[in-house]
Amino acid sequence: MDTVCGLQAESDCFLTLLWKKSKFMLIFKLKNQTTDEVSRIFKIFQNLIPLDVYKNLFSIILTNNGHEFFDVNSIECIQDTGEYVTHLFFCDPHMSCQKGMIEKNHEFIRYVLPKGSSFKNITQEDCDLIMNHINSLCRDSLNGKSPYEAMLFLCDEYILKILNCYYIVNVDVVHLV
Repeated sequence: MDTVCGLQAESDCFLTLLWKKSKFMLIFKLKNQTTDEVSRIFKIFQNLIPLDVYKNLFSIILTNNGHEFFDVNSIECIQDTGEYVTHLFFCDPHMSCQKGMIEKNHEFIRYVLPKGSSFKNITQEDCDLIMNHINSLCRDSLNGKSPYEAMLFLCDEYILKILNCYYIVNVDVVHLV
């Protein structure tokens, strides 16, 4: 889990979550880089995804020491019941290489929104479109399959649809620019 920020003067950013085995990434627009916004996204997950599937998909999360992740209970526990379901781990300080795969995947976002771009007018629907293009891009490391196709081994397609994820045929993320 990580965040991607737009212009420094603006508070808008994205929350990204990546499943390492499938290279599948979710992208959510945050109004600002705060614990309240991260908690809001996890509350959405908890309301949309059946509990048994949620526990499986979010059993372990690795992130950096960003201040937006400091409300550990809102991430590790079901917010309505307090049930502990997720193990949250933090990288060592200044060691982004410990979560290098998500950093590499952020490069796809930067093809569309280069560093220094404003995220202010980017909507969640725009994030969904970017995410779905990235997740539909076939990768050699997945034997020519896309992260979307690989994720289907980890959860049912109806879960992906709940999260506004879909497959785009013949995608080239570079053409989104």
